Amino acid sequence: MNLALYPTLVTPFRPDNQIDYPSLDRLIGHLFRNHCDGLFAVCQSSEMFYLSDEEKLALASFCIDRSHMAGRKCVVSGHTQTAMEKQLDYLLRLEQLGADALILVTNRLAGPDEDDNTLIRNLDHLIKHLDPQTRLGLYECPFPYKRLLSTPVVSFLVETGRFDFIKDTCCQISLICDRLRQIRGSTIRLYNANAATLMESLEAGASGYSGVMLNFVPELFTLARRYLADETASASLAPLPEHLRSAQEIMSFITLASVYEYQKYPLNAKHFLMRKGLFQSDLTRCLPQETLTESQKKELQVLANQCEKRRCKADLAEHHVPIFPDGMPFRSCHASSLLPFADGTILVAFFAGTDEGAHDVGIWLSRREDGVWISPVRVAKVAEQPHWNPVLFQDGPRIRLYFKVGEKISSWRSYTMSSEDRGKTWSAPVACAPDNAASGPVRSKPIRLSNGKLLAPNSVESPQSWQPRVDLSEDGGASFREYAQIPLNLTDPQRDTYLSGKGAIQPALWESSPGQVHLLLRTTAGYLFRSDSDDYGQTWCEAYNTGLPNNNSAIEVVYHGGTLYLIMNPISGNWGSRNP
Repeated sequence: MNLALYPTLVTPFRPDNQIDYPSLDRLIGHLFRNHCDGLFAVCQSSEMFYLSDEEKLALASFCIDRSHMAGRKCVVSGHTQTAMEKQLDYLLRLEQLGADALILVTNRLAGPDEDDNTLIRNLDHLIKHLDPQTRLGLYECPFPYKRLLSTPVVSFLVETGRFDFIKDTCCQISLICDRLRQIRGSTIRLYNANAATLMESLEAGASGYSGVMLNFVPELFTLARRYLADETASASLAPLPEHLRSAQEIMSFITLASVYEYQKYPLNAKHFLMRKGLFQSDLTRCLPQETLTESQKKELQVLANQCEKRRCKADLAEHHVPIFPDGMPFRSCHASSLLPFADGTILVAFFAGTDEGAHDVGIWLSRREDGVWISPVRVAKVAEQPHWNPVLFQDGPRIRLYFKVGEKISSWRSYTMSSEDRGKTWSAPVACAPDNAASGPVRSKPIRLSNGKLLAPNSVESPQSWQPRVDLSEDGGASFREYAQIPLNLTDPQRDTYLSGKGAIQPALWESSPGQVHLLLRTTAGYLFRSDSDDYGQTWCEAYNTGLPNNNSAIEVVYHGGTLYLIMNPISGNWGSRNP
């Protein structure tokens, strides 16, 4: 079953109210990475009624060029003028830009009180003056009024042989099926703009989707497309194991989410894209005085969370590799720490037992050699108390394993053990420092600074507050001492640095240049916070909001090939879903 995707492109604006082409370029790249077949540019989503002719032509040229550079198609509209001759003048200029089709707007071809004969006559007039090689389409734009295609008009389109594209906004599956019967055997392809009827229309022969929701959740359309794919699909759109029912479930969610179309669109789409880092602002021309309420912003964040949850679950199902070849020898395991080697060997440490916090929980290690996972072994159990948060760290030929022991977080004690043979054998666990019971790394790995010292991410948790800090080791990681607290603004919501809730824990560290050290923080605010140091971690700026989502779960950062990678759950909200 085919599901071609043509997003109705929104237009980003700069603070000076001009088109923001760098943001638009990021959006186009995002859509093409999510396998959209092309773009529907200069449409109502683009705020075409609020653009000058020169702006529309420049916007069309940019979108056409970007699409063709990526091997995709671009269909373009924008003849918003009232007089037919002015519409023709614009379309004659537009067709010189090389669009794959010029999309004509039904409500521009006849007024609300004029009949279909007027529409057909005006349509015929435009067609005769355009280049015979120019391919065309029709769009039932709902603004300023919606004019649906009638049976005689569809018949006229078929007879001309000039039309390839209908953007259908009727939202009536019976009428869509009638139209599909009319265009069968012609060059015309119907693209449904309505998520609620999309699956039924695809089953009836519609070619795909061209609508608002691709500005929000192109990832989910791609996921549905992969569920619908067959053996003819390209390698980049390889079919997923499940099929029609899974696609229907995804489309049901998109239908539910499509109520966002009525929440100050396109302002909400621009805000959504701004939160994803694609747009610099959410400014609009069609709603210049409007802003989103805090509640509406939270509603959009929930949409983003649910989208990521569904997409990531599919990704995990596709790439999931179990590390327990003989099944889990325990009921629960958590907080894994990975250490890969250049030859493909991987160590994974985690705590495991009956349940998190149970007395039988110890530190376990799994190992992959030659592509095969060996059954896990328990490597540490120093007391009949729960063990927590192992951290694997390689420093030269030696590997260190850090972990915590204690009934409650506030009573944790830190232990370390080492291996000289890549984790095959280990020294006995020893306390990291008797005078700093919970010193050393708490969840993420320490880093070796350019001055030779080890800096470890740490944090202190109590029922009332969470406070991050860093610890320092000058003996190769055998012991750590408390080094510096990370300042948090937990009291003044009027400042941009305000962090709601208990605070932040479990920093993840990196050094960008000598002495320039940075960290990201797991927080109770729904977002990752960051702090920076310019003196090797001795002092830190007040932590500030990065805008990156965080569901109050652990993170990790790692350099690979000169690129810094962040590993995270892309979900916002204190104790948000961890399904991805």
